[in-house]
Amino acid sequence: MDNFDQAQKEYSEDFCTLLEEAYGKGFLSEGGSEAIDHSVKGFQLDNKKILDIGSGLGGAAIHFAGKYNAIATGVEINEMMVDEANRRVPEKLTGRVKFLYYDDINHLPFLDEYFHLVYSKEVFLHLDVEDKLILFKEIYRILKNDSYFIIVDWLSPVKDHWGNKLKEMMRLDGITLFANTEEDYSDVLRQARFKIVSIDEESEKYAQYNKEIINHLKKDEIQNKLKGKFSDKEIQDNILAYSLLYDSLKEKELFIRRIICKK
Repeated sequence: MDNFDQAQKEYSEDFCTLLEEAYGKGFLSEGGSEAIDHSVKGFQLDNKKILDIGSGLGGAAIHFAGKYNAIATGVEINEMMVDEANRRVPEKLTGRVKFLYYDDINHLPFLDEYFHLVYSKEVFLHLDVEDKLILFKEIYRILKNDSYFIIVDWLSPVKDHWGNKLKEMMRLDGITLFANTEEDYSDVLRQARFKIVSIDEESEKYAQYNKEIINHLKKDEIQNKLKGKFSDKEIQDNILAYSLLYDSLKEKELFIRRIICKK
């Protein structure tokens, strides 16, 4: 099974329900709209064509269009998510947001030099360096000259190795993540011809996000809400997974970085 098939299988409808409860409606990663705003701070997005890779249930792309007046496209390998994200586009944003299914990293379905910005948050950790390189070359192709590629992702301090806490979190969540380092990322981006503008430390911010998630999921009303669909063990394992993620960040088994690149 290739990486795309594996990721599609792992992000089931039930798993997405748990993620949305933790992260907020439409979001499948920490921080919600606050984290997205921080990621693109300083960038002018008004009427710019933005591509969100791994758009999930549409939260980021809809936010780009609604808050920044961008023209946002999301691409996603999970057809269920694509259908649901398109269903969730507000009527007032019709024509400014769309979501597409794709399953071929060798060719993104867009013309050369089409987008002003490509964005991806906590998605490429599902691809090892070989597939990252293929996809990054495609991203380079579809970006306009002098335009930017913004990545927020999980990195390991040790190549091809996660710490024990993160391994246990992956086991509880049933997901597969690749342990690439900052050096791996730098190498593959340069091979794809990108200029790295900055690599910013985000780990402490994301540790705080996960602490807030743990406190939220422990609330009686949230647990009672989830009990309608999940067992007590599933609910407690979900909380434990975020606790392990928090510990991994605090103990530096895991790094979160924002990487800004330019074509």
